Amino acid sequence: MKAGEFYTVTSLNRRIKEIIDGEVSLRFVRLKGEISNLKKYPSGHFYFTLKDESSVISGVMFANDALHINFDIKDGDEVLAYGSVGVYPQRGSYQIYVNEIELFGQGAMLVEFENLKQKLKKEGLFDESRKRRIPSYPLAIGIISASGSAAIEDMIKNIHRRYPIAKIYFFPSLVQGREAPKDLLRAFNLANTYPLSTLIIGRGGGASEDLNAFNDENLVRALANSKAPIISAIGHEIDFTLVDCVADRRVSTPTGAAELATPDKREIYETLNNSLERMIMSIHNKLAALKQHLALLSRRSFFVDPQSIYENGARDVKEMRIRLINAMQNSYAIANREVKSYYQRLEALSPYGVLKRGYSIMTDAEGRIIDSINKVEPNQRVITAVNDGIIESVITHKEKKSDG
Repeated sequence: MKAGEFYTVTSLNRRIKEIIDGEVSLRFVRLKGEISNLKKYPSGHFYFTLKDESSVISGVMFANDALHINFDIKDGDEVLAYGSVGVYPQRGSYQIYVNEIELFGQGAMLVEFENLKQKLKKEGLFDESRKRRIPSYPLAIGIISASGSAAIEDMIKNIHRRYPIAKIYFFPSLVQGREAPKDLLRAFNLANTYPLSTLIIGRGGGASEDLNAFNDENLVRALANSKAPIISAIGHEIDFTLVDCVADRRVSTPTGAAELATPDKREIYETLNNSLERMIMSIHNKLAALKQHLALLSRRSFFVDPQSIYENGARDVKEMRIRLINAMQNSYAIANREVKSYYQRLEALSPYGVLKRGYSIMTDAEGRIIDSINKVEPNQRVITAVNDGIIESVITHKEKKSDG
């Protein structure tokens, strides 16, 4: 600049803007920082400050770009902002014009976790209707956890203490780190080939970032098809994972998993003792009732005077015999009268009865009755039946009776 020349404020700001706008490296910047002083205007524009431990820079995100943010942005969020650096000449300030923004680190993981959770929930993997009852008396319990961990020792100890007859199958696996999701899936696929009553999958808690292996989509989908009901014992009370959501039951500690998976043998003994006492009492009550019933029977006449029962029976039999004889005699007299009546009727209708009254019956040689002169011819042999025998004769003449 020549002597005597000078910048106005406006011209200086414009010059600085030209320099910054011309710097290619500032046209696309990926900037990490913490959101503060966020202001959301009715127009849809966002104004905020990005800061780190030592410095701050102003930022702006216009409405068209702000519409595409997939999380609820707020002060304190650690983000990655994508945009360009520019100068606002009216104020002589520079700022970053943000086109895209995303959560960084744990915040990004939380967004990814929530999106996957909603996706699986819509598919029905977390529905209560899918949850199965944990068997009360398991034959075999499977455990997926880290080998040598306090969690596996705690679960095995408490299962043996509470319900020692249950078989325990241990399927060791990594429970944190990059390879943990794949190793957990391997252990589950192996466990799913065993005849398990219940399957426990867990670890002894830890920081939230240590539980990420239990948010793996492939692992959650596999657990949804488990043959055995699943108990998850992964984090503490406030740390929920997707495995917790898909499990049939969730507890916060390994001890809680062992207690949920097994009955307490002391409770079983107590239940058996109570049942035994009820059985003994029931038997005593039954015996008392039978004794009372026997006492009532022993006071009956049969036991007091057995001979009287016999005499009463003999008297009843004698009376029944008399009634039976009278009934038979009456029946015989009635039947006899009926037979005589039928006999008299048959006698009156019998052809032999007619013969007794002086009539006769004429038949031809074949025994056919002759009741008309048209049935005989002269010189024909005929037989006439009378009351005391038959007469054979020959027709010598026949004469038809005149109608007059």
